[in-house]
Amino acid sequence: MSNYTKSTNFATKDALTSGNPLKIVKGTEIDTEFNNIQTAIATKSDLASPTFTGTVVIPTATITTANISGGTITGITDITVADGGTGASTAANARTNLGLVIGTNVQAWDADLDTWATKTAPSGTVVGTSDTQTLTNKTITSPAIDGTPTGVGVLTSGTAVASTSGTSVNFTSIPSWVKRVTVMLSGVSTNGTGAIQVQLGTGGTPTYTIASYSGSVATIVASVVANSNLSTGFTAGASISAASTLFGSLVLTNITGNTWTAMGVIGRGDEQRCDYVGGSIALGAALTAVRIIGSATGNPADTFDAGTINILFE
Repeated sequence: MSNYTKSTNFATKDALTSGNPLKIVKGTEIDTEFNNIQTAIATKSDLASPTFTGTVVIPTATITTANISGGTITGITDITVADGGTGASTAANARTNLGLVIGTNVQAWDADLDTWATKTAPSGTVVGTSDTQTLTNKTITSPAIDGTPTGVGVLTSGTAVASTSGTSVNFTSIPSWVKRVTVMLSGVSTNGTGAIQVQLGTGGTPTYTIASYSGSVATIVASVVANSNLSTGFTAGASISAASTLFGSLVLTNITGNTWTAMGVIGRGDEQRCDYVGGSIALGAALTAVRIIGSATGNPADTFDAGTINILFE
């Protein structure tokens, strides 16, 4: 690329006198000028859509305003954050430089977040997971607050059973975390004279313990009229007749391991007397079931003919 330089000063010829040989304009002079012009033009780039060859050196310039509408820029130094860039040539490094690292500076996308975005925040204080708070107007419906055997439980009711047929009323599938079971009788009656007994069972298909119960039951009218030790179950009604109807509760409490204690008061609907019972039993495995029978031997015998039985466990 060259610039045009004039070889002949044609203006000086005008001042020369006639006959001066230098006043003559020669063809070689004109030809030299045109050759110089041709060389200069041929080695210059066009202003519009130029084509460069060889090594192109662009002088440093300060650009105050530029509109880039297309094309590709490669091989440049990363533009710093301070100058409006990211200071990086990869997406990961750009997020780091901008303080937008996913999972560190910003929450990673999750479908649940889209779901929560449609929710309306509850009024008042939101319940925390570990801080100490006082709760009001809350209803707990789970069988156990933390779902573990040592967790704080809530009362769960079984399904009331009409004790109007069969020789036993069974409540099975009692959860392993249960620490207390309340057996409730309302107007319960059998067709026999065997004691109404509550027996505890273990296993998925329950095996009921019918021996080794310790404690006693006392029947009281105006004074103690009968007193006997427990053996084949926790007695909920002793010295009964076919006409006897029983009302009351027997509370079973886990004292340690698989050992359970019992305490209850059972009243009669057919006469003015009550049975008071207290005792314990050490099971061979975790409690899973409770059954109520009418029997003098420990095996189901008498048939239920009236009343309702249910349990609560916690």
